[in-house]
Amino acid sequence: MTRLVQMADLHFGVEDSRALEMSAEWISGSDVDGIVVCGDLSQRGKRSEFNAAATWLEQFTVPVLVTPGNHDTPLLDMSARALAPFRRFWRYFEERRMSIDLERARITAINTSRGWQARRNWAEGSVDLDDLTDALKHLDEAQGLLGVIACHHPFRSPADAPLRISTRRGQRASALMENSGAQLLLTGHVHTPSAEVWRGEAGGYLNLTCGTLSQRLRAAPPSFNVIDVGDDKISAWSMACEKDGMRATPMGGWTRSQLEPTESDTVPS
Repeated sequence: MTRLVQMADLHFGVEDSRALEMSAEWISGSDVDGIVVCGDLSQRGKRSEFNAAATWLEQFTVPVLVTPGNHDTPLLDMSARALAPFRRFWRYFEERRMSIDLERARITAINTSRGWQARRNWAEGSVDLDDLTDALKHLDEAQGLLGVIACHHPFRSPADAPLRISTRRGQRASALMENSGAQLLLTGHVHTPSAEVWRGEAGGYLNLTCGTLSQRLRAAPPSFNVIDVGDDKISAWSMACEKDGMRATPMGGWTRSQLEPTESDTVPS
C-alpha cells in the first residue's frame, strides 16, 4: 500500500498551532510515503509566513510536493502581484515543486492561482490548459502508476462544499482529466473535505478536497486527508484534529480501474 497525505490552506499567519502539532505527530508516527500541500501555505504572502511554513515542512523525511494558492502572493505589493506574483513563494519552496514518484503513484502539480485577474473575485482559480496537458503527458509516461494532479482550485465546484467556486476554464480542464489516464485530482481552497467522481465519455477522475489546518474554518474542523493506494483500490479518510485527539472519517473507497465505489479499508492509524 502507498500512503499519501493531502493537506491545504495552512495559512501560516493565522495557523492553528495545535492542529499543526497534532498533524505532524500523526504523520511522523504513521507509514506515510509522501505529502502533497495544495496551496495557501501563507495568509498574506509575507516572508515570515513562508519561512514558518517551510520550517514546519522540513521536519518530514518523506517527499513533499507543494503548489501555490491565491493567498501565496504578496497581498499589499500590487506591483509584485501583477508582475511576479509567486517569485517569493518559490524562493522558499523551489525544491518542492517537481513531480514525485511513489511506489504506486506519480504526482505532479500545476498552478491554478493568479496574482491578479480582470474579474471581481481575483481569488478564483484559472487553469492554463497547456500546463495541464503537459502535466497529463508526464503522468502518462509513468505506466502502471496512479496518475495524480495537484493544484489549489477544484476544476468544478464540489457539491458538498459550502464555498461555491468558479474556476476559469474549469469545465474544459475537467474534460481533459476525464479523458486522460490520470485518475485523481487533489485540491484545496474550499476548506472542507469532499470526494466526488466526475465522469466523461472516455473515463473519469476522483476529486478530493481537504480541510484547513488554520483558524479560517468553514464547515469542518481542522483536518487533512489520508489516501491509501493499492494495486486495485483507492481509499481516503479525513483526519480531523479535535480536542480529544485525531478522528478519522471515511471519505470513500474506489476501484482503481473504473473508480467504482467500494468499501474503504481499515481506518488509518
